[in-house]
Amino acid sequence: MAAAVLATFVPTNAQAAQATTGVSPALGIIGNYSDADMTSLHNTGGAADVLVEMNWFQAEPVRGRFDENYLTSVASRITRLQALGYTVSFNAGVHEAPDWLLAMPGARYVDQNGETYTDSKEPNLVFGTQYRTLAIRYLKKVFARVGTDFSIVRTGGGHWGELTYPFKLDPSTGRLRNLYYAYDVNARTRNPVPNWKPGMPSTAGQASKFLRFYLNSLASYQNWQIAALRSAGYRGTAAVLYPSYGMRTGDFDKAVTTNLAGTSSPEINGEVQRGYDATRQVNALKDPNVVVYGTWAENENTVAYLSGLARAKGLRAMAETSHVCTPAQLPGVMELAQRNDLAALYIVRLKSTDIIGSARYLSVNTGS
Repeated sequence: MAAAVLATFVPTNAQAAQATTGVSPALGIIGNYSDADMTSLHNTGGAADVLVEMNWFQAEPVRGRFDENYLTSVASRITRLQALGYTVSFNAGVHEAPDWLLAMPGARYVDQNGETYTDSKEPNLVFGTQYRTLAIRYLKKVFARVGTDFSIVRTGGGHWGELTYPFKLDPSTGRLRNLYYAYDVNARTRNPVPNWKPGMPSTAGQASKFLRFYLNSLASYQNWQIAALRSAGYRGTAAVLYPSYGMRTGDFDKAVTTNLAGTSSPEINGEVQRGYDATRQVNALKDPNVVVYGTWAENENTVAYLSGLARAKGLRAMAETSHVCTPAQLPGVMELAQRNDLAALYIVRLKSTDIIGSARYLSVNTGS
């Protein structure tokens, strides 16, 4: 039953994707639950899918040497969850790189002030393209050990596995700092205006040239990640994780008008600096076996926005709740997923009883 529902992720053609399916979204689970809870979520709550995550730094602590015990534990968990009746979604954790990679020249992001980003473990594979072969080697090893029988494989490559550049908050104010992460040694060779920095005068259109380069680079990285999954042996559905609210019409021009000084509304919210241009990114997708995956399922505007972009591209959409979603929001979240014809809705780390108690809101057939 679960496999049949999740098969709706991929339409047979664009026309089928543009019409509502009349099928309730599949219910997915993200979090560390006991087998007893997982059984109840599946048998009583109707949950069909569960996310299994791993990370690169644990799997390959030394370059070329893999932790076979760790890989075996991941494979065993997948098998156990499948035995409970679930299909499994998967994240290989390329965004959590090992220290030996992060220590290499150009393997970390650098902002316009020359500061290297070290707050988390995402590697700079956007511009450090010479390291992408290492990621593909890792993915090949992972799929060879844990298989490829997944409903989706998630990708994004940035913080929390999402498609994003890094960010930093000002500790004194708690507000986002105006940082653009395209100033490492590799990015500078591709930057059309390498001597220009955000906030400087833009008398020759430097702000526009830089921002276009910045956003296009992330869209290109998205497509490489999908191609890397294929190269590593995964032929199923890839899910690109698009975070937050996203840049909207006019935001590019608003940011450029102020020379990317951080004072425009989309920059104050951090959408521009983090590269949240989902319109550009979805339009750039080349692989037809992809779902558009939002990470803010309780935000009605965002869900409608992403599902609309997906339909226009002939694709399906999915979403997960954010880390601040409350149990009281679940009925509305589930109804929202249904109204927007999501292929699946993932609930993140809420109590199993709260999820089961709200699951009936996914039971109404939208085609009736």
